[in-house]
Order: sequence, then C-alpha cells, then structure tokens
Amino acid sequence: MADFDSLSRALVPRRNQVHIVVFLLTILMIPGALKALEPIDMESYDMDSPELEAERIINQDFTTTEIILGFVVGVREPELVGSTPVPVARMSDGTPDWSSFAQPTEIIDSGEAWQGIQAPDGGILNLTILRELEMKHQIVRDHPLGAYTKPFINDVTGLQTAGVMSLVDIFQGFMANESMLTQPTMTLGGLEEPVTNWSYCGVLECLRFDDENLTQSHIDLAASRMASVNGSAFLRWMSLDRGFVEDSTSIVVGPTGGQLQENGTWIGAHWQRGRWSASASWLLVQLDRAALEEAGWSVVWKDSHQEKEIEFSNDGLLIGGYRMDGMDLVLHPPDYSSEKCLEMDMPCSTEWSMMQLEGAIRSYDNNTVTLLVGQGVNVEVNRELQNSGGLILLMGIAIIILLYASLRRWSDVMIVSLALGGALLWMQGLIGHAASLFGWLGIDIISRSQFSNLLPILVLALGIDDSLHALHRYKEERGLGRSPERAGEVTLTRVGRAIMLTSVTTMAAFAANLFSDVAALRSFGIEAALGILAAFLLTGIWAPLIRISVDEWLEKRGKNTMPTTKKTLLKKELLQRVAVGSGTGSNRIIILVFAALLTVPAAWGMMQLEGDFAVEDFLESDSDFAYGVQIVNERFSDEGEPAMLLIEGDVADPRVYAAIDEFRQNADQKTDGVKDKMTRQPGGKVDILAIDEFVIAASASMLANPQPYWDHGFNQSGCNTVGILNAADLSDRDCLIFFYGVLTLDGIPGTEVPSSLVDLYIIPSNTPDPTQVWLDTNGYFVTYDRMLIRFGLTSPEHFPSMGPGLEELKRDLDPLTDLSSGDWENAGETEEDLPLTWIMPTGKPVVRFIASDKMQSEMQSSLLLGSLFVFITLSIGFKSFKQATISLVPILLVVIWLYGLIFALGYSLNIVTVTIATISLGVGIDYCIHVTERYREGRESGENHRQALHGVGGACALALVGSALSDIAGFAIIATSPMGLFSSFGLFSAMMILLSLIAAMIMTTAGLGLSSNPHLAEQSDS
Repeated sequence: MADFDSLSRALVPRRNQVHIVVFLLTILMIPGALKALEPIDMESYDMDSPELEAERIINQDFTTTEIILGFVVGVREPELVGSTPVPVARMSDGTPDWSSFAQPTEIIDSGEAWQGIQAPDGGILNLTILRELEMKHQIVRDHPLGAYTKPFINDVTGLQTAGVMSLVDIFQGFMANESMLTQPTMTLGGLEEPVTNWSYCGVLECLRFDDENLTQSHIDLAASRMASVNGSAFLRWMSLDRGFVEDSTSIVVGPTGGQLQENGTWIGAHWQRGRWSASASWLLVQLDRAALEEAGWSVVWKDSHQEKEIEFSNDGLLIGGYRMDGMDLVLHPPDYSSEKCLEMDMPCSTEWSMMQLEGAIRSYDNNTVTLLVGQGVNVEVNRELQNSGGLILLMGIAIIILLYASLRRWSDVMIVSLALGGALLWMQGLIGHAASLFGWLGIDIISRSQFSNLLPILVLALGIDDSLHALHRYKEERGLGRSPERAGEVTLTRVGRAIMLTSVTTMAAFAANLFSDVAALRSFGIEAALGILAAFLLTGIWAPLIRISVDEWLEKRGKNTMPTTKKTLLKKELLQRVAVGSGTGSNRIIILVFAALLTVPAAWGMMQLEGDFAVEDFLESDSDFAYGVQIVNERFSDEGEPAMLLIEGDVADPRVYAAIDEFRQNADQKTDGVKDKMTRQPGGKVDILAIDEFVIAASASMLANPQPYWDHGFNQSGCNTVGILNAADLSDRDCLIFFYGVLTLDGIPGTEVPSSLVDLYIIPSNTPDPTQVWLDTNGYFVTYDRMLIRFGLTSPEHFPSMGPGLEELKRDLDPLTDLSSGDWENAGETEEDLPLTWIMPTGKPVVRFIASDKMQSEMQSSLLLGSLFVFITLSIGFKSFKQATISLVPILLVVIWLYGLIFALGYSLNIVTVTIATISLGVGIDYCIHVTERYREGRESGENHRQALHGVGGACALALVGSALSDIAGFAIIATSPMGLFSSFGLFSAMMILLSLIAAMIMTTAGLGLSSNPHLAEQSDS
C-alpha cells in the first residue's frame, strides 16, 4: 500500500506532464498499430507439427502441386428457371453483380439415396442443363485464371481434358467413341475388347454430344451404358440421391432402387424402363500453383496485396473488394490479370481471382445454381466481419448508455471512452513494436492468429472494469468532501493497488500460454499481456488523472464538481444487502452447497463436450460459403476432402511398390466400431491414387506399343520380363526405375496421361536422360526419394471421428511403416534393411484437425497452468493462501458452469468456446479480486466482518455491476450477429461476465464469511 501511496503522490501533482507523455506515446503507437493490423490468414497455422512439416515439404519439393477448384452445380427449382436474366448484367466496371445471382436456396431439395429425382428429366443429366454446363467450360477458359490450368485425366473415359472437367467431358468423350469404354484395351493379360460401344444405338442414331440433333434419349442411353459397365467411376460424378427413375416412355432399361456392389452387380434392384438422374454434380478446375505464382499471384492471403480502397462509384460504395448493397456487403472482387499483378508491390491473392471466376460462372446460372466450395475463406470472413460493423457501433452505443447509467456524468463517460480507445490503440501499437523489435533481433515472438481478433474484447472488459472502479471510488471520496487532488490520491492508492493486482493476476493467467508448443498461443499470451498493461496504464491510472484535471478546470470556471445525489443504475443499499446477506448467517453455507450441486451436472456436461469444426459456428449459416459446404456434406458426403501421404526414402524399392497395394487393400476393409473416413466409390471400393496405377498402365501400354519404351532404353535397362507376353516384372527394381523415368518424361506413351500428372505422385533426384531413363543427363543414377499417395477424408469437420479415423489410417499403413526407420513424429536415419525413413499423412483436412485439436488441448492445458499461476500471484499479493483460494475457486466454478452451458446449448468445443473459457479466468478473477481487496481494506481499517461486507456493497459493487451490465449489453448485441464467430463469442462472453459477477458478489462474499473467525463473525452478524 505504501508503494502505491508514493506512486499516487508522484503522479497526481504531475498529472499535466502525464497527459503530455500519454499523448506523445499514443502518437508513437500508431506505426506499431498499423504493423499489428496486418491481415491474418485464417488457414495459416504457425506451429510445429510433423503433419505441417510434411505439407511444407510437399509445397516446396513437388513444384507442380495443383490447386483444384470444386464448383458444385445443383439443379435449380424448375419454376424459378428464367427468373433471372442470362447473363446477369455486370456492374459498370465489368465486375459480376453478386446481388443478382440465383441463390443457393433455389437448388432443388436432395432426394433419397439411389432414388433419383423426378423433374426435370434426368436432373443434372438433363440435356439443357448439360448444355448450360458446357457453356461454363468456356467461361473458365476465357477467364484470366484459365491460362494457368493443368490437364485432368477423366476417370470414366480415360481422356485428357484441358484443366476443366465435368459431366460434359464424359459425354463428349463417350459419344465421340474415343473413350476407353468403347476402345480395345491392352492389359497385362492381353488385348481386351471394348466393354460397350457407341456405334449401335438401337432406334436412335449414335450422335456426338455436339450434334445439334442430340436428344434427351441419347443422353439417357449413353448414361445407362456408362453406368452399367463403369458404374463406380461414372455414378460418383452425381450426388448421393442419384438413381434410376422409372419412365415407361424411355428406351432405356435400368435398376430402380437396390444397391451397387464393389464387383459392379446390383442387389435388391428392379429392372425397368427409365433414366438415370441426380440433383447435383461437379465442375472441376485444376490450376497450376507454380505457374500462378510466377505470373504474380500468391496462394497465401497475408502475403498478398490487400484491397483497402474506399470509393464512391456508379455502382455504389466500394470498400476494398466488397460493395454496399442496401445494408449488406456483397462481393465485388477485383479483376486481376498477370500484367496487373506483376506491376503491384505485392502479389495478387488467388482468393480474389477465384471469387471473380465464381461470379463470372454464376452470371450464367439459369437451369442450375453454381457454388465454389471451400475456397475464399479469408474473403468471406473479412466480408462478414465488415458486415458486422453496424453491430460494433450498436455495441459501443449500448456500452456508452450503460456507462452513463452507472456514472451519471457525461464527462465520466467521455473519459472512460477516451481511455478505452487509447488502451486499444496502445495494445496494437505495443504488439506491432514488439514484433518489429524482436524481428530485428531475429526472434519471432509475435505470430498473429485468429486468437488475436479476440484481444480487443479482453481489453474492453478489463478497461471498463478498471475505469469504473477508479471513477466510482473517486466519486465516493469526493462525496466525503475531499478535494479533487486528494480524492485522486486516495483513489490511486486504494483502487490502484487492486487494479494492479488484477492486471498482474490476469497476466499470470495468460502467461501459461508461453509454455505452449504452438507459436500462435505463445503469441496470444504475449499479446494479452501487452493489452492488459495498456488497459492498466490508461483506464486504471490515467482515467482518474483526467478526472482530476477536468474537475480542477471546471472549478476554475466557477462550476461545482462535487457529485450530486442522483439515482444510480442500482440502489447501493440493495447491493449492500446482497453482499452482507451472502457473507453472513446460514446463507453462506446454503450458497456454497447450491454452487456445489450446480457444479455436478455442469462438470458432467463439460466431460461430454467434443471438438468440432462446423462451418456455421464460424460463418453466417446462410452465406454462399456455408451453403456450399452444406451441399457437399449432404449430397457428396462419400467424396471427402483431398488428403495426402508423404513417403520419404528409397521409394523405388520393390517392397515399397508392393506395400502400396497392401495399404489399399487394408484401407478397403472397414473396422467395426470405427467410422470409415476414407473416400469410396459408389460401389464401396476405397479410392486411393498412387504411382503403382500409372506403372501398371504403362506396362500394359508397352505391350501394345513397345517402340517408345525401346527409345527410352528398355532393352539396356536390366528390367526382367515375365510370362508369355514378356511383360515387365514389376517386382524388379530396374523395371520400376525404368518406368518411373518414362512416366516422369512422357507420362504414359500412347495415352493422354501427361507427365505433369505423374509429377503429382513422384519426383526424381534429377531429370532422367531420355535415352537411358535410369541415368540423369550427367550420367549419374537417378534416385527417387519422395512419393505421394492421394486419398480423400470424409466429413473432416467432424473432429470426434477424425481422431479415430486417422488412427485407423495409421494401422492400415502398417505395410509401409514396417519398411520405415522413422516414427509418426520424426524421420529416421537411412538403414540398409529398411528402404523408407518417414511416412506422414498430411493435407488440408489433416492439418486443420491436428492444428485445431492441438490448439484446443493446449488452451485447456494452459487453463490449468494459468489457474496455478493465478493462485501463486494472489497468494503473494494477498499474503494469504486462504484469501487467494477464496478469490480463485469461484472463478474455477464459473469455468465449469460455462462449459456446462456450452454443452446444454448444443455447442461443441472449438477455438471460440475454448478461448472464452480461458478468457473467463483472466476477466472473472478481476471481479473477485476487487471484492476481496475491498473487504481487506475495510478489515485493515478496523471494520468488523459485516461492516467490511457493507463496504463491498458500496462503490466497489456499483462499479462491478456497472461494468458487468455494460459488457453484457455490448456482448448481447454482438450475439445477434449472423456470423457464427461473433454470435457464439458474444453469447458466451455475456454469460461469462454474468457468471463472474455472480461469483464475485455472492460466492466470494460467502467464502469470505466462512473464512472469517466464526465467533467474531457471529458477533458482527448480531
């Protein structure tokens, strides 16, 4: 107390100098704040993880890594067809008009599995819809991104497509009689006849897809033939409600109902006339990432040019890449070209160009509705954040009104607002300057993440609390007749100590994050400490100094600054009764027993919580982004999100080659009790893509046309042959190296499979010599040290099944891990009897799950460690373990109650809910400290137990209630946001503040009552 008395005596007389220093420091904070407010990439994870390391290796070494854009194309409700112009007129600057597109809600409802849809005929296989889809192919080719596509190989026809693929390519290839389904195929067993044909079409003439005389009957016949001979490959292009719909007028017979088996047969089906149909399909675009980066684009949001310009145009108010449409922000993405991107200081963001491409395609929606799935998350998050700006304004207005209701002087409200604004600026400035300083020293301590967006809420809650305590105490001292300067000294001495203790304690709560393995959480701990420091200095110390200066300025002008008796937000007598009633008599025991009983079900609910990554928990549930994800989850749940397996070591070893198929066979078997996460074909067979399939196809190709392989030196390669056809022995290392070399240079000779497609699976140490592919151009032996296996993971946002699913994947990988010297954490050393050194699953779904799971578990661990730090800090500050326990235990119960409410309201564990629980420790403990410190002050002044509790119910309780109600009102407004992130954060923040107020005013006072001397307490009660 003496130290703060000295501090107050030093600062109060020199308050004018303090104001000047604060002003100058605030100006100096502006450059740091600009540095701190650089964009945050929502898909960037700055942490150490073998899965992330594997992803970095792939992005660095597999330079031909592709970007696949998946546009889901849904059939539009027939009655709405024609209700929008085609194309939708563009804005005056040529940008697609996002406010006039056909909406996702206009897509027809999904049907039952294997039942198909009735209207229109064929659904997504309707000829008119296919023509519209064909037109969208050309839109992609004409777009600036169309110059950077990579070819696909269609899995139905075996034909190459120029970077854009849909059902249109399948019908074009099949009806041209060029697909592998209608052509003889060379296999390792010899030449096989076509499995079907497009040369005899019964009563119809076999027309090409481009023929103007083509009819729906042609489409029905072609679809039936492809489905009957290559069902799994063809049918997976359609949504899960695909099915053969009965129609007695059709010329096609097919299976209605039933279930397709792995061997291509049907069970439980009735063969009738009809046609295949479904409600949705895909339009895929494959982009060359390396080519895009060379042309001036960047796939990393935070490393790309940020659209910040504000312009009043003929199309309305433009804000960055968005446009005001009424009261809502809609996309208005810039139209980038390579020339423009190369001229800018920073690369263009691929996200904006992807959104521009989506707009160009959707402008031509008529019979269908098209949505880009899973791309542009940063664009969407920023749109929703800016769209919620009005709620932020309403939140500020509500806080100001309730601050006035608590303080009853507009000058006090202005002082609090000024201090809060300064604290927010200082927080960002300190973060930015810290990042620059330590970056200059070569130390990276600041790693901005999605957690950083939550810090202003922390500073706001602490700042309001600190300033209200200071100003209420100042008003209380002035009411006792003290001068402004003397009242200020008492305020800083008494309340300043409590505010300092709350600040240090809150810092201790977040300091636990410094021990995290996740850089983002370590940075969060540092950023929180800087924010708390800013709030302490400006709202706790500077705010009362401003009040003194304002009062003295007013008194010099003859104004009366003594606080007049007015109504307060709540009657002080009521709060005093609450404090005294909770801490005396039998109420103390009743309160604590009730709290314990309430904690039991809350703790049970907390234990039932599971992690999740539902898109509606973060974004607007009716946004195009959320609709796209929802459609995929409902109609394409068996497809999954692309993932990869990185394999390092001597991948040309025949044992590795053989183990690939063993892994495929293991994954094909489902384990009882474990949710299957692997992408499967409609027949149920697992879909795993690897280099072995290319080798088999190349080996068969060599039997049909050996000359290209002889030209590459097959006869000198040392490759053994087997069987009467002299096929290559794929258990021979020389054969594998030879085929890997041919595939690397030419793809599969005699087919449309290019080498760029092979590059997605394996890379050589050097470019092979075309005449001796086992050697490089310098005459050294080529080695193959890295390989990728590609597969899909279904429902990756469902975290409870992702953990077991990945463990099952690792068990399936036993044939490969048995050949590796490494483990799941680190690569091993090269060993003579083990060809591999490391195997690691990676890709977006794996990395997202690992990062989120690790951050959540680390945040929960830091909550426990933070509680320990808080207890130690309070024990030192109070010089009493007992009073430290009394202050801490109520907030720990608040955390449990909060988790229980999260469970009761149907939410799951995610970044938001876990962070709120952590913040509740830091914010809630402040409330309890103020109560305990005010009680201690009274007892140290000679008051008995009841009198000390009576003092708690005065200015201290008024400040607590005013602060809590201001925060709750503000957060309640935020909770109305359609953005899931804002909504859940606002809701649980309001709950956290309310529970913290109850813990402080009722539970802490009850604890103080139980801890006081029973005999003296009874005397004071009487």
